[in-house]
This record gives sequence, structure tokens and C-alpha cells, in this order.
Amino acid sequence: MKHVRRYFLLLAIICVTGVVMTRPQVRHLAGQASESLQSYYISARADAVNEKGFTLSYNGTLLDIENMRMSSGMNLLIPLSDAVRYFETSITVGENGGCYVQGQYLENAAFIDERMPEKIMIDMTAAAPAMGLEYRWDDGARAASLEFPGDSELPEYFDLRENRVLNGVENQGTFGTCWAFASTAALETVLSGDEILDFSVDHMTMNSGFNIGPTEGGDYNMALAYLASWRGPVLEENDPYGDGMTDASLTAVKHLQEARFLDERNPEQIKSMILRYGGVESSLYMSIENAWDSSEDYAPGTSSYYYTGDEKPNHDVVIVGWDDNYSRENFSHMPENNGAFLCRNSWGEEFGDKGYFYVSYEDSNLGNNSVIYTRLDGADNYDGIYQSDLLGWVGTLGYKEPSAWFSNVYTAGADEILKAVSFYAVDAHTSWELYAVPDYTGMESLTQPVYLGSGYFENSGYYTVDIPEMFSLTAGSRFAVMVHITTENNERPIAIEYPASDLTAGADLSDGEGYISYDGNQWVSAETEYGCNLCLKAFTVNKENIYE
Repeated sequence: MKHVRRYFLLLAIICVTGVVMTRPQVRHLAGQASESLQSYYISARADAVNEKGFTLSYNGTLLDIENMRMSSGMNLLIPLSDAVRYFETSITVGENGGCYVQGQYLENAAFIDERMPEKIMIDMTAAAPAMGLEYRWDDGARAASLEFPGDSELPEYFDLRENRVLNGVENQGTFGTCWAFASTAALETVLSGDEILDFSVDHMTMNSGFNIGPTEGGDYNMALAYLASWRGPVLEENDPYGDGMTDASLTAVKHLQEARFLDERNPEQIKSMILRYGGVESSLYMSIENAWDSSEDYAPGTSSYYYTGDEKPNHDVVIVGWDDNYSRENFSHMPENNGAFLCRNSWGEEFGDKGYFYVSYEDSNLGNNSVIYTRLDGADNYDGIYQSDLLGWVGTLGYKEPSAWFSNVYTAGADEILKAVSFYAVDAHTSWELYAVPDYTGMESLTQPVYLGSGYFENSGYYTVDIPEMFSLTAGSRFAVMVHITTENNERPIAIEYPASDLTAGADLSDGEGYISYDGNQWVSAETEYGCNLCLKAFTVNKENIYE
């Protein structure tokens, strides 16, 4: 009997062990089946949604989804043309699904049927964050939505000096170089707190290419042309101020790739730009000429200034903060309301509060025309720059219509990859389409370009558009970059460089080969027919730096 009990006990142990040992295998097989079924159900769900239809709302407004669909993974796919039109974004597309959305590179976010804006589908589920949007899907209601996250209110007070380390305020002396001091100072504030650089004013004023002396003044368009052409900025220690000498062989330590213009007074936008980027360069009329001068518009005791007259601006400063509650009683003659911008001057630390002063929101000029340097790259961002517009945006050209086509032809100086182009938006609300001709053989090549992407710029300004790796250029080969541009309420949407006056007499028309067109089919030479260069640059990287 004892042996029988031992036998049954041993048999029970063997059975239990067998069950335990076989469970992992069964669970593993069940897991594989679950993943496969999940993928199947998602794909089936996408088919059902596409068949029955769905809705898409943007900030509460229903959009036309006729050409949209769900992918097999239930991601929202919309035509590139719709993405640009509805969301006022910028998208360029490579060969294998890679694309830049608002300058941010995304892998496998584009699906190319044909190289046409309406035939390229963009994965909005993946692209929404790059556009600053939140994507949501309600499965029960078959409803997709895209919304901007709730904007946080602007603070009533902000001082950039309390958030970043800024260089000490410098003194322009008796020279008319406030424009260059304001430009370099604004540029310096864009740098992060980990990098503090002091840029040379001398190098900017003496290498601008414009026919003007240091005592005659200037403006931010001159500074932008110098920066966009990569002639600067250089460091102050390598070209110090006021010694009457410069070294034109110095190379830029940073590359400016974008600057936005605010062409009308918009205090809230100025504040937003300061929070996001840094100092905003602007101009005003100063009725005093130095730190020791006086006028009825300036109150030295409170370092506050308020001008109400009709004089045009004569001085550039950098707006670095604001105080909505700055008392109107601080001004020598009172505006109607409280509130002022904090500005950095270039009259040394003897002026105002260690070089800073407050200007009333109601000043006649401050903020009417402003520039913000919104993209400052390292000097290694690209290897090559192709350009013919060293003086930048001097004038505009067009066909008395908001739209026009323009193209520049260049010769590759090495074995390279085309990586970006840059051009100006001469007014607000500018949309564009970008094309390229990798093997240019003559003007007829311009009628068969390759589509690269489309975009939209809310503000006028200077912009660089990056493109995914696509075109290989062989040393000595000719290539063309092309833009179809549309600028609302502007009949001349193309920015050009030409000898318009003594100031721009140094414009060189022998270094460019540009063409413009009304319809993209019939082209004429910009240099021959209109005596100008087109403001359209190309940027490349050397193949050896990519494939080494």
C-alpha cells in the first residue's frame, strides 16, 4: 500500500511538471498570433474607414477630405498640396520617403506616386508635431482632428538679460554705425546661453559691399546681405572696432540662414519673437544724439523715451524685453497708456540704465519695421554656397501679378549634393513651389524641372529651404534651382540685386545667370533683359563628407 501511494505521488509530480514546462511554448505561440491579428484588425479598420468615410477638422473647421485617406496603419495621409494650403506649412521631399516639414527631417513620412504636389501624400500623424499641431482620432465617430495646443499667454513682463547672458553694451562713438551695432547685438542674443560670442561691427561696415562710409549710416538690409552671403559675422577680437582697418580674408564663424521681417507694428508678435528667438532689431527717431544730449522726449531719471512726431527713423536699437505695467508717468510727456519695450542702445553703458532704456508702446516709430534673426547655424552646416546677389534684396521684379517663376544656373565646383536653396519673400503671405534641374544643358531645360516641395511664409524675410538628399552634382556640371513664387497683394514678387543708385553701384551683373518667366515655359535672361541678378542661392555638401 505504501508503494502504491508513492507511485501515484510520483505520477502526479510528473504530470504537473509537464504542464508547467509546456506553458511557455503555448503562451509564446499565442503572443505571435495576437500581434498578427492586431495588425490585421488595424488594416481592416483602415479599409473600413476609407470605405465609409471620415471627417477631418482643423481648429474646429471641417476640411475637404476627398483626396485624403488612412494608411494600413491608420495614419492620416493627405496630399502635400493640401498640407501647404490648409496648414500654411513648408515641405520638401526626397526620393525614399524622407521629407523636411517646417525644417524638421522626418523619415518615411512621404509617399510619392508622381512628383507633383497633389500626387505626394504626407503622413500627417507623423508630421503634425513638426507643424506644431496635435493630432487626435475618435474611432467611434470616425473623426480626425488637428489643433494648435492652447497658446500660453504672454507674460506681462520679460527681460532677456534675466534669461541669457548678454554682452556689455558697446559705444558706436561718432560713427553712423548704429545699424551694424544693432544687427550684431541682435545676432548675439540668438545664441544659446552656452555660447557667448562678440561679433565685429568693423568687419560688417567695411565689407558690406555697399558704397557708403562709416559716418553715413545704413540699415538692416545691408547687414542682412552681408550675413546671408557668408562674409560674416566674424569675431570682434579679429577685427576690432574703430581702428580704420579690416581683414577681408576672415571667414564667417556662423552662417545666417533665416531672418524674418515685421513690416507693421505688432507688439504681440514682437514679444513672441523675443521669447522664441532673442532680440528684435528695430528703428526709431531719436531726438538726442548721444548719452549726454537732452530733449523733451527723453527722461534720464527713469531711462525712458517717447516720441510722438512725424520724423522718420534715424537710429537702430534692439528690443530685448517689455513691461506692460511700465508707468506712463515715467515719461517726460505721458502717453495715454502704461507699457513700454526694453531696448538695448549702442551709446555705451553711460546712457540710460547701463546702456538700456524703455520706449513707450505708443512711440511713433519703434516696431513699425523690425527684423528677427531666426536661424543662425554653425559654419559647418553646408560646404558650398552658390550666389550672385552679394548686395541682397535691392529691388523687386515681376509681371504685375502676384505670381512669377525665377531660376538661377550654377556650375558645380566639386562632386557635391544639393542640400538647400534660399530666397526672399518680399511681402507677407508668400507661397512657393521649389524645383531643380540637376543636368542643365540650356534654357530649354527649364521647362522640365524636378519638383522638390512647396511651402508658405507668413512674414516677409530671407529664408533657407532644406531638401532631402537627392541630386548628385559632378564637378564642372551645370545645374539650376527654380522657384514658382506667389506673394499676396504684390505685383513684383521676385527679389533682385542691381545697381539702383550710388549706394548699390557695386552690384556685379557678370557673376550671375538668371532667368524669369511668367508661366514656367517661356523664359528670359534677368541680366540681359532687366539688368539684374536674382536673389536665389544654392547650398551644397561635398560627397566625400557624406560617404566617407
